[in-house]
Amino acid sequence: METIGRVVSTNNEFAKIEVMRTSACGEKCSSCGGGCSKTGMYIDVKNTLNAKSSQFIKVEIETKTIMKAGFLVYILPLFMLIIGAVSGYYIHGLFNMTFPSDLFSLLLGVLFLGLSYGIVRIFDRNYNSKGKIQYKMTKIL
Repeated sequence: METIGRVVSTNNEFAKIEVMRTSACGEKCSSCGGGCSKTGMYIDVKNTLNAKSSQFIKVEIETKTIMKAGFLVYILPLFMLIIGAVSGYYIHGLFNMTFPSDLFSLLLGVLFLGLSYGIVRIFDRNYNSKGKIQYKMTKIL
């Protein structure tokens, strides 16, 4: 995945780059009113091209990294919700509980959903601290 950013500052080895967030509304932020174009995201990138402050550069990240992150953020919570709801239904039948099985399934599904967000947060901290998400400078514009 490629995007364009502006170099905000540089030090010896790294450059801080402001990248505008891409919009889910097809780059027409004025039509959705979400305000997505107002704030940028700052990333630190190894300054392999010796970019100077206020230059525009093309930044790249591997598609595989984006796909893994998308799975973790979107698919894992959905799976956990379904697993929690289905297991809640079977656990309710196994222990012959007195309150409704639908309510127990809902509660267990929401509990598993909450656990999945905790898992996502742990993975996010580990990925950021170990530097596994790496952007690369590809071209000065």
